[in-house]
Amino acid sequence: MLKELVDKAEKLEREGKKNPIGYDRYSEPVKWVVHIYPDEKRIEIEEYSGENRARPKPANRTSNVYPCPLADEATYVLGINRISQEKVDKKATAKHQAYKAMLEQIALSPHIEDELLREAVTRVSQLVEDGSVAKAFGKRDVLGKQWITFVYETGHLRGKHLHEMPQIKEFWARKVSGDVASNAEQPCCICGRRERIVRNIPTKIVLKSGNRQIASFNKSAFVSFSFSEKGAPVGMCVPCAENASQALNYLVQHNSQVIYEDRTAKGKVNNDSPRNQVAVFWLKEDMKLSLEGQEISCEELFAMPIVMPESMGVTTTEEVIDRFLKAPWGTGADVLNLDENTFYLAVLSPNTGRIAVRDWIEVGAGQVKANLAKYFEALRLVDAAGNKRAPYSISQLLAPLPDADPGMAKSLIRCAYRGEQPPPSLLLSAVRRLRVSGARDGGLEEKKRDKRGLEPVEVWQRLCALIKFCLTFGKEDAQEMETLQRNRQDSAYQAGRLLAVLEEIQKRAAGSTLSSTLVDRYYGSASTSPATVFPLLISMATKAHMPKIRKKYFNVYRELEALLEEIMLAIDELGGFPQTLPVSQQGEFSLGFYHQRAYFAAERANK
Repeated sequence: MLKELVDKAEKLEREGKKNPIGYDRYSEPVKWVVHIYPDEKRIEIEEYSGENRARPKPANRTSNVYPCPLADEATYVLGINRISQEKVDKKATAKHQAYKAMLEQIALSPHIEDELLREAVTRVSQLVEDGSVAKAFGKRDVLGKQWITFVYETGHLRGKHLHEMPQIKEFWARKVSGDVASNAEQPCCICGRRERIVRNIPTKIVLKSGNRQIASFNKSAFVSFSFSEKGAPVGMCVPCAENASQALNYLVQHNSQVIYEDRTAKGKVNNDSPRNQVAVFWLKEDMKLSLEGQEISCEELFAMPIVMPESMGVTTTEEVIDRFLKAPWGTGADVLNLDENTFYLAVLSPNTGRIAVRDWIEVGAGQVKANLAKYFEALRLVDAAGNKRAPYSISQLLAPLPDADPGMAKSLIRCAYRGEQPPPSLLLSAVRRLRVSGARDGGLEEKKRDKRGLEPVEVWQRLCALIKFCLTFGKEDAQEMETLQRNRQDSAYQAGRLLAVLEEIQKRAAGSTLSSTLVDRYYGSASTSPATVFPLLISMATKAHMPKIRKKYFNVYRELEALLEEIMLAIDELGGFPQTLPVSQQGEFSLGFYHQRAYFAAERANK
């Protein structure tokens, strides 16, 4: 994984998307720019409103005094100790002295070969030392956390921020590398060069609202790569470690999606919990394909199980499969090299100040395309109204299972990209949740949302989609099970259909919306022990409900009677009602019930 991240960083650098070593983008932009005019011997202060570009970032100055070159907070540059109206920085004097020492160090550095740049740094040092810069700010309200940069307005430096000059970047890279490197000198596990091994990577990964290390250990027992030094566990040189971190940071910002969130009982996300899982994905070589005149990024296409791009305009799962995954991709150079390209995906979790890699997937792009077709075939399912719909993402599928094992998200990732079978625990969890309340809330009538803000019918649909996925993944009937199958040779499926018919009979007999139906009371027992429950329900329907329907709606009566006889005959031919149903058969029961209910909803909508 680290090697692929370093390769990605090299590509980002060629595209101008990678920061120099020791540089990063801050959330707060630069506030003040000090313009020095050496020819006119004057200083002007500008309140900056330009682009928020990368600036020097120390490896670790959370509580340490660590100045940055020619761009830093006002506390360092001016010695201002006021952070806010109520807060004061007690280290302001020490920070200011360290900043002045940094300027002197740069001015005397043999690596600064540009004489005008050396002159500029020397002049800045003098003006900071004698208080001219502080005096130039006048009565402006400057706070200690506001950033200040310098521009030396003469020659080729005119209009350029000094901290962005190449030789300043090189100086800072050397300093940061020296500060974060250990004393251990070994071949780097990535590039193979014999270098000092990094002990603390400068760039932190911003994951789930926290700055985290890609690798960090505090016990000698965790040290790897045969290093005896506790502070050098990663086995990478500073450039490779920094490249890997920057590439991962870029991917987290641009190519990632949360697939599982750990929430409290009140629904609040716990960002530091290691149960959280974030999928980060990319292709080794960028690919685009043209379909129906639309140019589509293959990275976005392959990310469909995680997040469905709005730009694709997908409305049904069938469209995903037929339009994007089974249709020919043309004859362009990218498409011809599909099998030579590789898709990478890492599942990450926060672990206080570190990152845990939960899974790493590396699959050929051609194989990913085939695996995704199989994955989405298993997810095909009409909605509760009987209409075809777009597929759910992995996080949406798992949302109705608040007590699910977070490893289920990782398992679904493996199903989608590696073609692995879904775990039995996923089917068990969905069936159990449906048995408890899902079927009762599966009607189209408005009901109270759950703790996660999901409509009850959404819970119902997602649970049945999960069940259908588990039962049909990689099987020939995955496509046909999208909708009702009257001739399915499965007694549990037919029993589920029968329960939906009995519920419909009860509703028709009542002639108005019921606050509850027989499903509320009997779904759990009917889906586990059909032979015990159905004789009672059938007797109730034929003796109490069907006569009422016959009087009011004779045509409806004949349709329901024929449907009842059709299902009863099918169950008799399959050996009658089962005494008990195992988990897989309970899933079949759920699908039969769901399909028949959706069929009734579609019929009502079409009349």
